[in-house]
Amino acid sequence: MPNKALTILIADEQHLQRLYIEKMLNRLGYYRIVPVQTFEEVRILTAIPAEPFDVLIIHAGLMAQAYEPQPQVRHVLVYEHLDLGAPGGVTPAVRVRLPGVPDHVNLEHFMDIVDPCETAHGLRVLPWLRELSRMPVARA
Repeated sequence: MPNKALTILIADEQHLQRLYIEKMLNRLGYYRIVPVQTFEEVRILTAIPAEPFDVLIIHAGLMAQAYEPQPQVRHVLVYEHLDLGAPGGVTPAVRVRLPGVPDHVNLEHFMDIVDPCETAHGLRVLPWLRELSRMPVARA
């Protein structure tokens, strides 16, 4: 059961991309989502001295415009990030960088790291393995 109190900030210049990510998060059970279009909006929202955002999902192009560490964000997912070198600035608890746009499996895996299921004990089925098990078997 996902933690419905988690707050998620999505930053991408493209409206359809923000909507796509928000819908995938909704399917995973997350609804406290703030979609923004510019890095300036991210800066304004994270500058408010309130409870920090739990997750920031941001397009690498926005980060490249004017990156500065976001202390009001606990976990960061940067996508379409081509330079996978060491991150600079203050490192959040979890920082994941993807070379492409996140899909349902990537988001599910990232949210499993950020928001682990408290009732899960023992072996855990990884999302990519779950997807693999859903694929039809090719018969010769």
